Amino acid sequence: MKKNLLKKLLSIILVAVGTTQSFGQCSNTNTLVAGNLTPPGVSLSTTQTYVGGQYVLASVEMGANYTISTCSSTAFDSQITVYDDVTGTLLAYNDDFCGLQSTVTFTPSSCNDVRVLLNQYFCTFNSSSMDVTMTMNSPGTGNPSLSPAPDQLACTGGTATIGLPSNGFGGVPPYAYSWNPITNVTTPLMSQTTVTNITATQNYDLTITDANGCRGHDTVLVTLLGAPTVFLGNDTTICGGPILLDAGNPGSTYLWSTGAGSQTLSPTTTGAYSVTVQTPMGCIGNDAINIVVNPLPTVSIGPDTTSCGTSVTLNAGTGYSSYTWSTGDLTQTTNVLVSDTVAVTITDANGCAATDSAIVTLSPAPIVNLGADVVQCGGTITLDAQNAGSLYFWSNSTSNQTTTVNSSGTYIVQVITPAGCSNSDSVNITINPQPVVNLGPDFSICTSSTTLNAGNAGSNFLWSTAATTQTINVGTGIYNVTVTNAFGCFDRDTVVVNTNATPFVNAGPDVSICTGNSTTLNATGGLTYVWSNGALTASNTVSPIINTTYYVTGYDINGCSASSTVAVTVVPLANAQFTSSVVGATAIFTNQSTNALSYSWNYGDASPLGTTANPSHAYSTNGTYTVTLTVTSPCGTDTYTMTVVITQVGIQDNDLAQTLSLYPNPNDGNFTIAFDFTTEKDVIVEVMDMSGRVIYTDSQKNILGYNKHIGLVDTESGMYIVRIMTTDGVVTEKVTIQR
Repeated sequence: MKKNLLKKLLSIILVAVGTTQSFGQCSNTNTLVAGNLTPPGVSLSTTQTYVGGQYVLASVEMGANYTISTCSSTAFDSQITVYDDVTGTLLAYNDDFCGLQSTVTFTPSSCNDVRVLLNQYFCTFNSSSMDVTMTMNSPGTGNPSLSPAPDQLACTGGTATIGLPSNGFGGVPPYAYSWNPITNVTTPLMSQTTVTNITATQNYDLTITDANGCRGHDTVLVTLLGAPTVFLGNDTTICGGPILLDAGNPGSTYLWSTGAGSQTLSPTTTGAYSVTVQTPMGCIGNDAINIVVNPLPTVSIGPDTTSCGTSVTLNAGTGYSSYTWSTGDLTQTTNVLVSDTVAVTITDANGCAATDSAIVTLSPAPIVNLGADVVQCGGTITLDAQNAGSLYFWSNSTSNQTTTVNSSGTYIVQVITPAGCSNSDSVNITINPQPVVNLGPDFSICTSSTTLNAGNAGSNFLWSTAATTQTINVGTGIYNVTVTNAFGCFDRDTVVVNTNATPFVNAGPDVSICTGNSTTLNATGGLTYVWSNGALTASNTVSPIINTTYYVTGYDINGCSASSTVAVTVVPLANAQFTSSVVGATAIFTNQSTNALSYSWNYGDASPLGTTANPSHAYSTNGTYTVTLTVTSPCGTDTYTMTVVITQVGIQDNDLAQTLSLYPNPNDGNFTIAFDFTTEKDVIVEVMDMSGRVIYTDSQKNILGYNKHIGLVDTESGMYIVRIMTTDGVVTEKVTIQR
């Protein structure tokens, strides 16, 4: 039960005794607790949980309407009191005196944050928690806001522009601005201003105030950038030069006392050098250095030296403070006793050093020994003067370290070393002639015997067959011979003789070709070939114009040979040719083609092609026709064309028409044709099938009558046309054959 009788009674008693505790707002003495009750928008709510005796802040809009309510399962009556956080003005309160829920509704007249105090009844504290919910019922005029301005960087003593021009939105214009701090701020009452003489990193806060006095804030951080560190090093003294000075700070701009604009400088002369460095942000640093450049001394101990003696003295010259030789000497000169590269380092009065070196070669007289005198049979002798790398002068006009001789004589050499030292020697060489025996390489023969010749006429011979002549006849076998001349010098040789079989050479089968064509003949059985037309390969392409027989000789790997022949027959090309004559409406063709195997007639009137050698063709319409004959042979085709003029179509021979008799009709292929003329005439009788193909023909000259039995034993049943042609006209008749 929400109402409690005991509590009411207690309240009456307290009033009666004159207590000062109000049953309205509680005093603004609660403790701030973390959190925020600001609703995110109209009809939206935010809830915080805290205990009696605490308060939570909330941001509000001027003129907006808010409701704050409590609700908790904790059994204590709650009180809500709302104060302006800046002025302390009471804005709203509620105490239902008894119950678990309080509700307060208010409309702020400023945009200051508000304190939402939570208390137990009689404004007492309570350690139990309670949910407090704040809802925005309707919008107000809103609070002004600032678009965030970017932070800035500045050099020591430099300037920076902070803020944005005409910044601000929301709330009720016009706006007023104020910066904090204002030290060195040129226009502290503008939304964008300039800070000068910056000496430290500093946050600058901008406050915007609208017509209702509502505020917004933004902060700009100005970070102080130190001057670039430039250190060229301590003052220094160097020998020679250059020396590399580096101002560091890559990406900056540079100005040296020499006018150079690069990051590094390499001076070579004595002087004071300074540089000013400006970073991309405009921060400037500088440094200077004094440089003394002493000249480098020079020293020379002369060119490389070669001597035939046992020592060489080298001199580094006078005027130096110290000498250090690679031989260990510390004086102006050194005495070199062995071949070596000798170096000296000298130091002048400034402490600057220089080095020089020379190659010293000590070369005593060479030892030259060509050896003992030599006597030998034939061949060559190589003489070696040794002492590599020297100059050589031989009596045979050669100039290498070695010389090869092949004749008797005394040979002398003088040797001069690179140091110019020389010596000589001589040797007697006797070279007696030596016979040279060459029976040739091992070989094979295609016959039963061959002759071996040892050459060297006048010498002594001894064959493996015991023969002692210069030549011998042999067959298959292994043979050797020793030949000795008058000086006692000898030579020998061996040869193997084999007998090979004769190869089987085949020029291939006889062939036929068309006139003008070629064919390739292929020989087998040999390794190499010689044809009668001069060809030297197995394949031989020929183009004879007449029948020709070709010969080929084949050689095997052993040189043995055999021959074969092949005949090439030349087949002439087909030649189309014909003549024609016209009887009435029928053209009669006489074939004069040569070398043809088949015929194809095109009569020029779209009728089926004729295939007989000497056809005749009846035209159904007068006109000029181009007749083409195509003949075919094994060597291709040929065509011939002729023009035929037909003028007698439709002209009928009256004698023939009145006397013609064809019987029986129908028949089995046997029938009689009879007719008479009043004057002698030439006549052609043809029987054609319905495609126009002539299957029977007969011609007669200067006749007065015609009576002939026709027997078509191989024809099929069907309708056929009998056509009779004279010089006066044409008569046709149908005949039916029934089998």
